[in-house]
Amino acid sequence: MRAPQPLTYSALDGLAFAAERGRLAEDSARLDLFARDLGPFLEYVVLAKAGLLPSPERVSWLALNGSAALYAALSDRRHYWVCPMTRRAGLYRTYARLRVDDTSWTEFCFAAQHAASAVGFLKAIAAQLVGAMGEMESNIYEHSQASGTGVIAFNAVPGAFEFVVADCGIGVLQSLKSCSEYAELADHGEALRLTLTDGVSRYGAGSERGHGFRPLFTGLANLNGALRFRSGDHALTINGQGTGDLPAKLAKKTNLNGFFASVDCQCS
Repeated sequence: MRAPQPLTYSALDGLAFAAERGRLAEDSARLDLFARDLGPFLEYVVLAKAGLLPSPERVSWLALNGSAALYAALSDRRHYWVCPMTRRAGLYRTYARLRVDDTSWTEFCFAAQHAASAVGFLKAIAAQLVGAMGEMESNIYEHSQASGTGVIAFNAVPGAFEFVVADCGIGVLQSLKSCSEYAELADHGEALRLTLTDGVSRYGAGSERGHGFRPLFTGLANLNGALRFRSGDHALTINGQGTGDLPAKLAKKTNLNGFFASVDCQCS
């Protein structure tokens, strides 16, 4: 009998391509997977919500394990949840309009920062991680055109902190195409690549906008960070080694509506 394997991005991509080809039932008969990392599991949930993959509770070959409580809170459409037992996992939903009362967001960020510190990150690094999470959260309101669909989640384990920021909005390509400078842009992968280019913004080159994402991503990558960004039919991944470089790779994937960002950083 084959030992259960973690749901990795490689495994998830294989499931999604099999589903796209109508072979998921045949291929999944040989699977025995368990949810381990936050990013692959929540991307699975997004693809399931879109109808490409079956919901996690409907399949026998994917064990939720430690992700069960977070998935229950997500399924219950909890606006704000932090694991009452460990305080090391949590989720937060964005509002349809920019929030007026920041209390729950402040509490969520405090819980995330405390969780990162508790698993080994220096306080300054924990604050940097939560600051990056907040920068991405604000972009849901600014760019998605569907801010009521946004979800931010974190999970901390000894030596590692992971967070996800996702929405079901218009996605990176359509956001850039709203600017006349990028009206002819037609490729989701190129749109993702442009997000790492200084000065690129849907507001145009003269707006002095679009200067935040590259240094933000560089900082995360240099924390031994593995970053994955999904929009449309492409993924952009960055596996940082703390070198100051930003080695980004693009790959064709199954379609995903909106924008999905996963960041997994390791203590040095």
